[in-house]
Amino acid sequence: MAFDKLSSEEINGLLGQNGTEGNTMSMNSLSKAEIEVVTELLSVSLGSSSAVLSELLTETIALTTPELQLKQKEDVLATIKSPFCVALGEFTGGIKGAQILAINNEDVQTIRELVDGEETENQLEAVQKVIQQMFIAVSQSMTTLLNQEIAYSLSGIDVVEKREDLSLEHFIEGDTFVEVTFQLNLGNQKNLSFHLCIPIQLVKQIVTIVNDSIGVNKPVETEEMESQSSSQSNHTQQTLNPGTKTNIQPVQFSSFDETASALMEPNNLDMLLDIPLQVTVELGRTKRMVKEILEVSQGSIIELDKLAGEPVDILINNKLIAVGEVVVIDENFGVRVTDILSTAERISKLR
Repeated sequence: MAFDKLSSEEINGLLGQNGTEGNTMSMNSLSKAEIEVVTELLSVSLGSSSAVLSELLTETIALTTPELQLKQKEDVLATIKSPFCVALGEFTGGIKGAQILAINNEDVQTIRELVDGEETENQLEAVQKVIQQMFIAVSQSMTTLLNQEIAYSLSGIDVVEKREDLSLEHFIEGDTFVEVTFQLNLGNQKNLSFHLCIPIQLVKQIVTIVNDSIGVNKPVETEEMESQSSSQSNHTQQTLNPGTKTNIQPVQFSSFDETASALMEPNNLDMLLDIPLQVTVELGRTKRMVKEILEVSQGSIIELDKLAGEPVDILINNKLIAVGEVVVIDENFGVRVTDILSTAERISKLR
């Protein structure tokens, strides 16, 4: 199944940009557009590691969409349960910088059991193997997405008994960091929580490369993610230069017909064509009480929420993109696309 590419105008709309005019934000803050860029890049690159992790952990792996928070050094990893495992990794090549990944001890134990099948003398060996494989896949994905050669190396791993014992300045420089939280869904197993700590300077490097790849010289900054602490609530603020008149217009999405797509197809998106995506066809869903689930046996029939003959949902990386009808191709099932979501709907799904 093939999908039309996003035009450059739609990419700019997704990034919250309109042309090349705008104000430059502080190096210690992130705009709404920058947050969306990094979230989308991390979502795709982390998702690319699911196949490797599924094989390593012998479980079907699905990664949740990462959530970003801007924090000061003293507030980083404040919410993770102690004791926890920390792994220091470093990116080299197109982007340069270190990051810290933290996993609580309960999830470390789960990973060890899945990898080794039994307890080992060194409880960190299994975690080290998982992190190494995960971020090698991430770096390969980012190499393709950013069109920059990027490598990852795991520098060290250790256990921290209390958050106060971890001094970030001994490992990575900076006072402001982006804390990224995401989960690994392990089929019938419990979810594993990961806390990724990235210096804001490294995040700015990534945003600059993305903006350069689509020909954006200066990002339009509309909203700023403020540094968060335990004594302050999360909020955003709009930043404009004093005395500057701002021309605010509604977003105009271009047509997605075949002619328009052929004329507006940007060559600089060719780097995305080899990224693997998971295609899922969903026949229907339903909800049942625990009592009803326990009564299910061989031969039981579970009624879904869709009528016979109704279109099935087509999802790309768990995001609804189109609908279609089920067909049979030789001895296999297939799906014929009958309707594709509009441009605006597709972009809203990407967010």
